[in-house]
Amino acid sequence: MSLPTRDRLGGVLLILLAAACFGLMPLFSAYGWQDGLRPADLLTLRFALAALILWGIVAVRGLGVPRGPALWVLAGMGALGYAGLALCYFTALTLAPAVVVALLLYLYPAFVTLLAWLLHGERPDRRRLLALACALCGCALTIGYASGAKPLGVALGVASGLMYALYTLAGRRVPHGVPALAQAAVVSSAACLAMSVLTLPEGLRWPHSAAGWAGVFALAVVSTVLGVSSFLAGLRRLGPTRAATLSTFEPVVTALAGVAFLGQPLGPGTLFGGGLILLAGVLVVRSD
Repeated sequence: MSLPTRDRLGGVLLILLAAACFGLMPLFSAYGWQDGLRPADLLTLRFALAALILWGIVAVRGLGVPRGPALWVLAGMGALGYAGLALCYFTALTLAPAVVVALLLYLYPAFVTLLAWLLHGERPDRRRLLALACALCGCALTIGYASGAKPLGVALGVASGLMYALYTLAGRRVPHGVPALAQAAVVSSAACLAMSVLTLPEGLRWPHSAAGWAGVFALAVVSTVLGVSSFLAGLRRLGPTRAATLSTFEPVVTALAGVAFLGQPLGPGTLFGGGLILLAGVLVVRSD
């Protein structure tokens, strides 16, 4: 049964809003780098603030708190999966142009296809194999024309896509019925604890300027709480396939923000390679 036009339009706008919130992360993080924050510092503060806000929402709305196996699965997803993904992604931002990192992150649908085949025996169809080929070709082009990107930055960008895929596959183990916002609260809390451990040897660095604090709050409120909430609301209206397809708007926002605010140029190789990666993502989700 088709959705009413108003609900469908509302879902589209919510997913595009979420993609924009996530796509602005490199811009917001730039203010933290200017204050001398390391990726672990920035992520510790981001997840701490996001967790406080999310737990507040959970308490006000009276949502159920995950318990038992669900709690441990979500904690592992946060401490290992999401924290690892974020650390790779944000460290890569210090070593490569934002658009390159964002596009490499979107290798994750291809990684999901490959890992599901290897680990769960889910043999891909022709569309998924074509998507995998597009993703690999797009990755090669993006890397080959990545002006100003250090090899470690490129490697971490690819690793962020792999970590995202592992995080997505682990999410299958979360029992049904656990409120999504409660899931996000546990994941953010566990990620905060994991990141804070990395700051122990030298201590946590704090922003020392208004711009630095603004960047941290924007990451927590806009790119975490608002982004997650908008995505979940749009997901309920559109379903996972349409939501995932529209989410490919994220690297487009990152590219535009990089050009407009960070002075990062876009070459034809990066554009064409990025187009192949995004095409791979669309092919994967449309085959579901």
